[in-house]
Amino acid sequence: MQASVFSLRLQRPLPLALAFCLFMLLGACASTPPKPTLAQRQAQTLTQLGFNKIDEGWILILPDRISFEFGKDDLKPAFRKSIADFANQLLAVDIHQLRIDGYTDDVGARDYNLILSQRRADIVANAFVADGFAAKNVERKGLGSDYPAADNGTTEGRAQNRRVEIIVPSNALAVP
Repeated sequence: MQASVFSLRLQRPLPLALAFCLFMLLGACASTPPKPTLAQRQAQTLTQLGFNKIDEGWILILPDRISFEFGKDDLKPAFRKSIADFANQLLAVDIHQLRIDGYTDDVGARDYNLILSQRRADIVANAFVADGFAAKNVERKGLGSDYPAADNGTTEGRAQNRRVEIIVPSNALAVP
């Protein structure tokens, strides 16, 4: 009788110990995954905003979101709001440096188009500055009609070429 009481005492803690170990193992499996790194959050934000990875960093071409009327450099209110949204989201993931490239179609004199493309780059850059970017961290380039994104032989193509591109340089991003 004493042997059976002793063996009963040993058998009861064993299932409890196994249950405890199983609970601890399952608890470890259910723990939250590690937080994404800053580099991962930056890449995710840039992708969600529509940027594409290129050799020199990330680029967003804006003919569909921020385009300009022929011969104009003013931002429409909807485009201004888009820039404010971009600025807030980029700053939220510690992206503080940009390059804004302005372009034109090929209608008109080359010198005029270079000046107009610079004004387009400036107006978009100034909007980013107004939304929290330091002016010294927003480079601006007017490239005229030298790098068309579409065929200048059509009305639609010329409209696509009146654009700005926003570039986030690689050196502005966290190291993965």
